[in-house]
Amino acid sequence: MAMANSQNCDNIARGDTNCCGGDTTMYDACYNKFTEWGSDSRAQLAEKVATSNATWKIVNTHYGPYDHYAEVGMNKWFDVLRGSGIHAFLYGHTHGEKHDYSSSLGIHFVENGAGGGIQKESASGIPPFATNYVKNEWAFTGDEYGFFSLQASKDWLKLQYHTTDNSWAFTEKFEGTTIGGVVAKHCWYIPADGTEGKAC
Repeated sequence: MAMANSQNCDNIARGDTNCCGGDTTMYDACYNKFTEWGSDSRAQLAEKVATSNATWKIVNTHYGPYDHYAEVGMNKWFDVLRGSGIHAFLYGHTHGEKHDYSSSLGIHFVENGAGGGIQKESASGIPPFATNYVKNEWAFTGDEYGFFSLQASKDWLKLQYHTTDNSWAFTEKFEGTTIGGVVAKHCWYIPADGTEGKAC
């Protein structure tokens, strides 16, 4: 039995044998359903955030609005996010960790995808078409597991990335692992006014 090749999977397109068996009708129906769900998600987000009186407006989703979409998809998301009052947009998909900020949207974007599992990878970059809107504040090295936490007060969100400290010793089997402590490698204060904030 042949092993899966992710490079080959990345090159499969509509009509290929390995894409819905080459059935373009099935592919189109599937694509249209995902498009419908995406439009509905954006419409619901716009409606809910407009009526929310929450001190902090935080979105938690699977995909990032610019690093996991083409430019057209990014623009659809940014049209909903612009002026929304959302403070933080958390997402995963990529098994990495990073913190980006958009001054034009007043939103902090947090990739929180390295919490465990069989895979860890470098954080997503910022695609060229998004660099006028988003800048990177911090990204992890991609060689560890970790997670972000948020603590809230009336005026600030405290964003921290936590991972293992240097006292851990990992082995192939958990029984042989030396358990150490936790260290915060990134700490950022996100202000309620949507501005960039500052390091802790």
